Amino acid sequence: MLAILISNSKVMKDHGITTWGPVIFVRTVRGLRLLDILGRPKRLWRMVATAGVPLVVLSMTYFLVLLLLMSYLMIRSPPVPSSYNAPRNILLIPGVNQYIPFVWGWIALFVTLLVHEFAHGILARVEGIKVKSMGLAFLAAPIAAFVEPDDEELFGTAQKPAIASRSARVRILSAGVISNFLVAAIAIALFFGPVIGAISPMDRVVVADVQNGSAGDLAGFNQSMIILKAGGTGVDNLDRLYGALAGGSSELVVLKDDNELTLPLRGDPVRGILIVSVFEGSPADKSGLPSRFVIWGIDGKQIVNVDDFRTRMNSTVPGQNITLSTNHGDYVVKLASKPDGTSLIGIGIAGNVVYDGGVTFQEFPAKQFISGLGQLPGQGVNTFLTAFLAMPFAGIGGLTSGGFQGFSGWIGNFFEPSGWAAPLGSHFFWIANALFWIGWINLYAGLFNCLPAVPLDGGHIFRDLIQGGLEKVVNVKRAERLTRTVVSIFAWVIFTSLIISVMAPYLAHGLPI
Repeated sequence: MLAILISNSKVMKDHGITTWGPVIFVRTVRGLRLLDILGRPKRLWRMVATAGVPLVVLSMTYFLVLLLLMSYLMIRSPPVPSSYNAPRNILLIPGVNQYIPFVWGWIALFVTLLVHEFAHGILARVEGIKVKSMGLAFLAAPIAAFVEPDDEELFGTAQKPAIASRSARVRILSAGVISNFLVAAIAIALFFGPVIGAISPMDRVVVADVQNGSAGDLAGFNQSMIILKAGGTGVDNLDRLYGALAGGSSELVVLKDDNELTLPLRGDPVRGILIVSVFEGSPADKSGLPSRFVIWGIDGKQIVNVDDFRTRMNSTVPGQNITLSTNHGDYVVKLASKPDGTSLIGIGIAGNVVYDGGVTFQEFPAKQFISGLGQLPGQGVNTFLTAFLAMPFAGIGGLTSGGFQGFSGWIGNFFEPSGWAAPLGSHFFWIANALFWIGWINLYAGLFNCLPAVPLDGGHIFRDLIQGGLEKVVNVKRAERLTRTVVSIFAWVIFTSLIISVMAPYLAHGLPI
């Protein structure tokens, strides 16, 4: 409604307030002098932009290959529709994308857009291109900052050639992406350096699973609850929890959504190991074992932990029948053979647990989590980029599922600041979360903007680079025609790949989008 009123108002237009659909643009010429001041070290800005162009081209190639590979995999083996490939989660819009936290997401997105647009504006002034205005775009709240270089001076028209040379235009267009990469590099270096180094893990026991209809389920236990006390005694590991439950304690103090609750639990506690997957076609699968269960015995012998399980399995031979005692009953499994001649059962083990009253308790692997996070940068550029970009959706491989949104919410209960960060208390995690999301969104937005498809920056850069190369072998008019054809083909391929990535899971499984 507000956008409609503004679009019909001459007064608003005279004051630089216009609309495009539901988006409201507020333009101003105030502050343009700031671009001239910031752009005064012209030689430095040109040097940085020129040095960054090869990085932009490399990123253009990397992300294009990544997009095409993803599309190929989507066509060849379309995944089942889930939250990971839901259309809403393709967009980097906090509040729409369920994996991006609203507050930190908007802060990071605003920083990303601000540095991107200011970099374009500064380089435009460095290269002598007029900047008509700057301002903010609103959609209920500020969603973007923008700087408007004069398009005629930058790109030219049919009647008037551009003022900017091709090399100057490439620098101007590359500036936004380069600034995003620089901000991302600084934020990522700080996050994986002094920030991760100042985070200490806390020992905590959590509810890993609850059987439907069990005593624990009826008592109100839910997955991911944190156990604080059992029978009045503090609990920070499985030994203490098992000791309290075996000693007759029947009440547990748990933490749920930052609230402490006291819940009753009745049953006979046992120790065992948690199985989180059964491999298709394996002996475990053929025996009918569920996909998630607890083992506490093999052939009548108690299995207390993973070491007990491995010791017992090492004493078996292929073809042998073993009886597993689980929380779903006893199962007979006929073991197969691995290539090395040892026994194969075909299960994925998550670690040691305590099981009581239908509730499975496990120690949260905080030490392994923070260690695995800190080791990511040392695994090579390609591995790091892949893991870092996937982290909000996939989390840390083998340690978390459902993504990693920073040290906030539930996961924040397992860590505390130490060393130089200790005096900051919980406020330290504000710094950690801001750096993580500023780094992630700047990197992702920079890579996406590199795609060689107009109107993205990468599309304009690609067009100039292609035409510049063609003009060395053919005349200017023929180079222009060939360039338009090549750019159109790439834009079509990229647009089609994006559509495939969104629609393939739904079309392949006959589900509505």
